[in-house]
Amino acid sequence: MKKNNAIKGLLAAAIIAAASMAGHAEECIYVYHQGSIVFKDYAEHVDSVALENNKTQISIYDTTHVQLYSAALSYVDSIKFADDRPVADLLDVVFNPDGSARDISPMGNTVEAVGNNTIVWDETYKRYTAHYNNPWATSPVPDYYKIDYDSNTAFKNGLSDGHTLETVFMTDYEGTITNAEAKWFSSHQSGGTGFLISTISGARKNEITFLPNVNTTTSSKWIWCTSGIVPQPKVFYHVVGVWDKAAGKAYVYVNGELKNTVAAVGNLRFPNAGSRWFGIGGDPNGANSAQAGAKWEVVTARVYNDALTQDQVTSLWRDVKKLQDVQAPASLVTDVDYISGLPVKAGGTYSIYGNNFKAGDKIAFTSATGSGSSFIATVTPIEPAGVTVQIPAGAVTDSYLMTLSRGDSTQVLGGTRLEVVDSTPAGSKVIAHRGFWLGTSQNSRQSLLNAQNLGVYGSETDVWLTTDNHLMINHDAKLNNVTIQTSTYDQVKDLTLSNGEKVPQLSDFLAMLKSSSPTKLIIEIKAHSTDARTVEAADSAVAAVKRAGVQDKVEYISFSLNACAKIAQLDPQAKVSYLNGNVDPDSLHTLGITGLDYKASVFTANPTWVTQAHNLGMTCNAWTINTRSQMVEVSKMGIDFLTTDYPVEATAIKRHFDGNH
Repeated sequence: MKKNNAIKGLLAAAIIAAASMAGHAEECIYVYHQGSIVFKDYAEHVDSVALENNKTQISIYDTTHVQLYSAALSYVDSIKFADDRPVADLLDVVFNPDGSARDISPMGNTVEAVGNNTIVWDETYKRYTAHYNNPWATSPVPDYYKIDYDSNTAFKNGLSDGHTLETVFMTDYEGTITNAEAKWFSSHQSGGTGFLISTISGARKNEITFLPNVNTTTSSKWIWCTSGIVPQPKVFYHVVGVWDKAAGKAYVYVNGELKNTVAAVGNLRFPNAGSRWFGIGGDPNGANSAQAGAKWEVVTARVYNDALTQDQVTSLWRDVKKLQDVQAPASLVTDVDYISGLPVKAGGTYSIYGNNFKAGDKIAFTSATGSGSSFIATVTPIEPAGVTVQIPAGAVTDSYLMTLSRGDSTQVLGGTRLEVVDSTPAGSKVIAHRGFWLGTSQNSRQSLLNAQNLGVYGSETDVWLTTDNHLMINHDAKLNNVTIQTSTYDQVKDLTLSNGEKVPQLSDFLAMLKSSSPTKLIIEIKAHSTDARTVEAADSAVAAVKRAGVQDKVEYISFSLNACAKIAQLDPQAKVSYLNGNVDPDSLHTLGITGLDYKASVFTANPTWVTQAHNLGMTCNAWTINTRSQMVEVSKMGIDFLTTDYPVEATAIKRHFDGNH
């Protein structure tokens, strides 16, 4: 009798709780018997809890009055309502509009922002998200977040006894995914755990994958828990990876659905020393570098100490889906993109890209740090799709929250950092690497034509000399398994590029220079089997250019110092740059070489070389500069040219610097 009275009291509390909690998706009702859960459902499904059959039976009804559960009162120990969502107790990253980020988990880890991370507002998820615009499989990644756990014993113990990773992310790409690994939230390096888009291998596709490193020995053993889901461009996915050490299994869930279960018996192998940190936007590659970047939008990045159950994963997905199911207000503009950390001049301009900007739009810049600095700018449309805003005279260096207004409507665009300067260098002139080849073949006639139509400063190409002294265009020594420099012209002339064109001769490209396009051809003399043969190729190229009468539209580069010196001797008016990065400006100038064409890291390691070269009347070029952050840094260094696979993006950044020069 005492038990029944106690149950009746609990039941009364449960009825009150049911009335107050119904509609809260995160709340669940639990019915217990002898300490075990015999019934569970979400509170939003429950309409009533009742005593029936002369108060001997407990029944639970849904919102349509269908009975969900019924049991004898004597069978039930207790009824409880509780939050069913697990807590990300090791890591839960929130992004701030000023480009910083914080961990709101009980662990309270330090989140280090490396580079200039771009933060945008996502109306669907009602939060700021990390936005990356890198080429697929970028390495090194210029901007990322780093959460170092190497000295955090509790964090490592939480991972090693079984753990769960949760993320909401989106990727973007043109056409099909490049067959290379890319990672948005991971801690890998000969060990560790994390997510990636995998490469094709056997049955494995370019698919969302959970990848812990688990083995019964101390050796590295990757557990490929693939999902079968090839991410589609601009589609958000909720992904959960679970390593259950006790069960010896790994699981991957996509949008709440279990996609794969694989054996994962043993212990977690941690990454190599220096790489024991989680990266957001890229994967650790030592203590101070990240790799495997791409175009991402990362909404959440969480780590749980426990191996979550299907029910717990379902509860996480319900929270995400609830946000996705709410019809977000129509955006004023879409595909918003911009570069944080740009130097701007008071009175200069700043560019924001996106679709559907309108004349009369205004953008408010409000301090994201609480400094009080703010201004409102009227936009001016630009191409490609986007706008420029005028930076007022009183603007100061700060992190700003940008909000678009159009009449009575507003849209939060995101956060950016502006570095207000007195002036910037002119933007680095753009050289398209192997032509503007996106959508066609590298070093093809079409890629040169694309570069000419874009109007970039130069289009770089590569030449090889056949055994019978024909100059052929190709980057690699071989084309379709035929080695060009050991073959005759007849053996190579019908080789076909991926776009269907026959392999070009240098003479084909020189003929194309007679168009009205200002684009120059930057001829790289490839390193042949002997230095003497490389010099012969240089001699032949100079002679071919003179025969075509296009000396004013051609420049030369080579990794061979002797080839560069030979070109300078044959044509003292020619512009020729050395590529290898190991010779100072004075020594090159003595040989008649007019430029340094080095990796950006060489200029960083030798910060006086740009000034020295300019004082000698020489030029500087950096290669191959494929991320926007790198393009910005190269321009800030005052480097004259940059060579890139992404000339459209580089041209936009050059326009920014020129507008603030």
